[in-house]
Amino acid sequence: MPELSKRKPVDIKYVIFVIIGLVLMFLSDKFIPTWGPVTPMGVAMLGAFVGLLLLITATGELIWPACAAYIAVIFHGYMDANAATSSFVGTTVIIQMVAVTVICSALRETGAGEVIAKKLLTAKFVQGKPLAFTITFLVAFLFADILLNTFGGIIFSFAVFESVCNALGYKKNDKYVQSMYLGLYLDGMIGCAILPFSGMQLGITNSFNAAMGNFGHAFNPAFYIIAVIPVGVCFMVVYALAMRYIFGCDMSKLKELDINNLDSLKSVSDKFNKVQIIYILAFVFGIAYSFALLILPKTLSWYGRFASITQAAWFILVIVILSFVKVDGKALMNTAKHFKEGANWGFITTVGIFSALGGALSSNDLGIKTWLTEILGPVFSNMSWPVFVLLIVVVCSVVTNFFSNMATGVIVASMTAPFAAAFADSGINVSVIGAAIAYSSMFAYLTYAAAGPAPILLGREGIENRFIWSKGLITLVIYIVVATVVFSLMGVIL
Repeated sequence: MPELSKRKPVDIKYVIFVIIGLVLMFLSDKFIPTWGPVTPMGVAMLGAFVGLLLLITATGELIWPACAAYIAVIFHGYMDANAATSSFVGTTVIIQMVAVTVICSALRETGAGEVIAKKLLTAKFVQGKPLAFTITFLVAFLFADILLNTFGGIIFSFAVFESVCNALGYKKNDKYVQSMYLGLYLDGMIGCAILPFSGMQLGITNSFNAAMGNFGHAFNPAFYIIAVIPVGVCFMVVYALAMRYIFGCDMSKLKELDINNLDSLKSVSDKFNKVQIIYILAFVFGIAYSFALLILPKTLSWYGRFASITQAAWFILVIVILSFVKVDGKALMNTAKHFKEGANWGFITTVGIFSALGGALSSNDLGIKTWLTEILGPVFSNMSWPVFVLLIVVVCSVVTNFFSNMATGVIVASMTAPFAAAFADSGINVSVIGAAIAYSSMFAYLTYAAAGPAPILLGREGIENRFIWSKGLITLVIYIVVATVVFSLMGVIL
């Protein structure tokens, strides 16, 4: 008689955290008394928010905790089923996120990101110049990763760099090798966050926009892009200089490197093909909508109708165009395939529910915003603009290394909204504040819990804990300084 398979032991810790998360989500207003200006509904929504964070952190799941929070919003009566459903999956933000992930899925399939990386790495001005090559390598993947997803961008850049190591005889634990892997990992994190149209950065900026709407201010994606690009480029340049002059990395071997002989790049073309060019132009066309809203005079007779299209509908238009245009007798986009493979429902549902709960936390009638203002007022009162930026960057970039990226950004956005509004009233570009929150929340790598891709870096052979907690901490300080300076300047300039 075959031996019966043994049952797996129950994960008691998992069960306890799930129970606590669900109790907070559905019953917090039954046992937690109100305080100060916070109403019973405020307690319920705060409990739902904290319960959602706990469930996501404890289980590593996104979809079912988001669905549970959706039910909690209805259960507590904060929204009826129609309003909750509309907020959860029926907003233009959700439609935009689906559209962008579909376009990016098809764009990645063309290989355009790899071509961008190869064109920059094979440029003549970096050959035989180790520091110039290192800077170009990092900046190349910062921009190439816009067209790749975070995981794909990190894995491809690691593969290319591994070819460099093999060609030059670098050992896996050399300081240069560990430093480059950290830099390329950060390329994947903040490179993909350069555009605020999808992923966690969309969830954070949407929550920030909802909070700022209560004060009469609106977030603009175009200003976000203009603000974060110089932050990303400046950081990579300073980081490469730190590798050479602070970390003491040996770059001398790079003088003999012939990038054209790397196995990982031999199959990558050094020229864009027709499909790649069309896709890149279509992607730029989609992004251009946000910039057009800034540039076009609002006095134009048709401006109102153009503005009502929304960024979401504009990206849908891009999908329509790519689906019916044919090249060599074949449609540019296989719509059915990429709607199935591209849409990430974990991110989509999480963005939807965080938008609903973030709006609740920053609303005027639940008392949470008033309470936070009373608590944080003494801290933020009379604070200068650069110090305010420094505080945002430090909190987001440090906390995100031990906590959910999106949750970090949403919480900071909700807590700082009243004070961000005061700076916006004084002439500071409000979108730069949202950019500082969202972009800094992506700077996660110190622990395995920091971000989904963190194990790709921390589990890689040759990456030592002492490197992460020494050079890695210096890297965090470098980012904080660069981001504070650049975001402070951009807030005044834009």
